[in-house]
Amino acid sequence: MISGAGDCAAGAVGNGIVTKGVLSTSLGTSGVVFVHSDEVKIDPEGRVHTFCHAVRGKWHMMGVNLSAGGSLQWFRNALCQAVVAEAKKKKVDVYTLLTAEAEAVAAGSSGLFFLPYLSGERTPHADPDARGCFIGLTLSHQRGHLIRSILEGVTYSMRESLAIFEGLGVPMKQIRASGGGARSALWRQIQADAFGRKVVTINSEEGAAYGVALLAAVGAGEYKNIAEACGATIRVVSEISPNRAAKKVYDATFPVYQQLYRSLKGDFKTIAGLG
Repeated sequence: MISGAGDCAAGAVGNGIVTKGVLSTSLGTSGVVFVHSDEVKIDPEGRVHTFCHAVRGKWHMMGVNLSAGGSLQWFRNALCQAVVAEAKKKKVDVYTLLTAEAEAVAAGSSGLFFLPYLSGERTPHADPDARGCFIGLTLSHQRGHLIRSILEGVTYSMRESLAIFEGLGVPMKQIRASGGGARSALWRQIQADAFGRKVVTINSEEGAAYGVALLAAVGAGEYKNIAEACGATIRVVSEISPNRAAKKVYDATFPVYQQLYRSLKGDFKTIAGLG
């Protein structure tokens, strides 16, 4: 018998998130924090989701940010046409140029915050009225600050999911970065610094497609179970450790990020009612 899976569960199999303590962060248009669980664990506040895993008898939990890489894509499309043209001329990825500007900016973006609620938000707020914001802008901020604040804002959002998992007692021994955003060494470093944990990458980039191929291989008898299939085919190829100084900055700024939503929640609803 060959089992099926939803997109996130299949992607988790493709990333080897099939054993206790292994977690993935996926940065595509949306951002997903996905963790395997041997037991059913449900957030009573409904901030994260619990589902059956593609692994028989196991479960998974996930938190979702609706505009992760989508926030950076919006910024590129709306405000960076000159950089897009430069990238085409140089025959390089435009995101390489944008993240190079962000890399020149120190952790914390000089007090600039970005709330990545361009499509409302799912985790942890479940608020369709939430709106994206740059908060803390001054005359000293340059484009690099805006870019870095987007990377940081999305990462803060993912850290909120990690905090919920920790509060529920879900073990997290390894974080595997995946998705298009994981190709950025800077964004992986920001994750390691903001999470205060090592972040690794693996040899597979196919995600869900690779996951369903492994499920099919198990169903065809190539491997006795999914954990064996992942163990035989997936390996860690890089590792980034937290920078202590940057971690200290993010530990101080993360509570500010969290408070901004609470402060603006009522205003978001008012703004949503205007248009």
